[in-house]
Amino acid sequence: MKRFLKLRPAACVLVLIYLWAAVSLASAQQIPKVEEDNLAGNTVVLPDAAAGKVSVLVLGFTRASKTPTRAWAQKMEADLGKTPSFALYSLPVLESVPHMIRGMVISGMKRDIPENQRDHFVPVLHNEAQWKTLVKYEAPDDAYLVVLDRGGKIAYQVHGEPNEQNYGLLRQHIESLLK
Repeated sequence: MKRFLKLRPAACVLVLIYLWAAVSLASAQQIPKVEEDNLAGNTVVLPDAAAGKVSVLVLGFTRASKTPTRAWAQKMEADLGKTPSFALYSLPVLESVPHMIRGMVISGMKRDIPENQRDHFVPVLHNEAQWKTLVKYEAPDDAYLVVLDRGGKIAYQVHGEPNEQNYGLLRQHIESLLK
């Protein structure tokens, strides 16, 4: 029993160090690097392009996710689009789309997206598995949102429909980062 009591404080210290390291790593988590062409034809490198701004990345993994991703983007654009320290990026993940039709899919998106929004609409053709792991992918047709702080670190995540509760929590996180 005495031996157990002597090890107990050391074990507590080790557990505390482990927890501190785990929290530090989780809070320092970054997105997979994105280096893709946007619909305006320019190369975008994320998180670098978002540096200095609070940014929201809206990801969709299927054609059906177009509806919720568009709803999230429109709501945020209406509420925060004129905020200078805010950036919104739409990232349809197309790596699993067959190469033969990928160009047609991107062309269709380009026709569908207004010209003034093409700079921040970036089809993702790489790292799909990493993105799915990062966002805890579970529902194919959901929208997945990742909020980045001004340093490009992940500050918050949500997925699903932009209902009142989801949007309210997202907006609170964004506003706290904008202060």
